Amino acid sequence: MELILVRHAEPAACAEGDANCDDPPLGDAGRRQAARVAAWLADVPVDHVVSSPARRAIETAEVLAARAGLEVQVDDGLRDAQSERDHYVPLEADRANDPAAYRARVEGYRASPRMDAVAERVNEALDAWCARARGGRVVAFGHGTVVNLYAARVLGLENAGFFDAAFASGHRFLVSSAGVRSVRSLNETAYLID
Repeated sequence: MELILVRHAEPAACAEGDANCDDPPLGDAGRRQAARVAAWLADVPVDHVVSSPARRAIETAEVLAARAGLEVQVDDGLRDAQSERDHYVPLEADRANDPAAYRARVEGYRASPRMDAVAERVNEALDAWCARARGGRVVAFGHGTVVNLYAARVLGLENAGFFDAAFASGHRFLVSSAGVRSVRSLNETAYLID
């Protein structure tokens, strides 16, 4: 079976204190990215469209689900590692506006003792979807952390934050009937280029 992980598209920018800052919707750029993800996968048979409970992930998934005639199935196991924060700040914003904060945040992900529990939650959820869709295809919409944790597991890496998954990027994995996992591609974004 094929598992395609897609990081959510770009959310709307919000100022601290805005009501939607804990779970922002997609911005204009994000809506365009979500449409391009759906176009990229338009000719690919999809059995399940799954999403993190975050609004930005669901809104990204909805475009593909509508095109495929499927419902978005929300899975709490795919929630962001920082889902309890009261203000969502994309890594891209930290990298552009405060490089020191960006480096500290990435190192914090890598060193956090709770990342083992997050990895277990993410991998259990994705394994369940893979088992449900034997011989099929699941497209799961989530977060950069979700992509990193699953990819690190497949590649046998200790570093759970080894690359920056771009907004609306696609990451393909193959899972054999015996449970052998392999990487088909990471960080595909060519379909996002104007």
